[in-house]
Amino acid sequence: MNAIIAALDLQEKTEVVLNKAAEMARKLNAELHLVHVIPPVGTYTGINVMDPLGALEPAILPNEIELINTHKKAAEEELSKLVESLQVKPVAVNILLGSVEDEVVNYAQEAGAEMIVVGTHQRSGLSRLLSGETSVRILHEAQIPILVVPTVENN
Repeated sequence: MNAIIAALDLQEKTEVVLNKAAEMARKLNAELHLVHVIPPVGTYTGINVMDPLGALEPAILPNEIELINTHKKAAEEELSKLVESLQVKPVAVNILLGSVEDEVVNYAQEAGAEMIVVGTHQRSGLSRLLSGETSVRILHEAQIPILVVPTVENN
């Protein structure tokens, strides 16, 4: 196996997903790539500045650039901490900006990955419908195997 992508949301229990991806990379003698995606502009504030005729892409406001940079810096710090604890060191650590599922799937294709490891928060009912469950959207778009790791303890 060439490469395994660990798609990390850097929320609670991220280390569970990361450790599983590292374990798979070690067992399969594959390169490990870490990917964190910062959501699209407007996700934070709920608004976009747009051309009233719909001809232009959404504009990025200065405060949104600052927010993205703050998120990126925090992600870099968190990823550095996570990497220190790994026995299998990743060949690449990437912070991307865009739609989570699109960026993860595109990166996996570019890296020639043969597996994507993602976590799921195991939402159900209305909360799952509203959240859009990123792991499910990646599953539908990717053309390679997906390992979905539950990050919620069963009671």
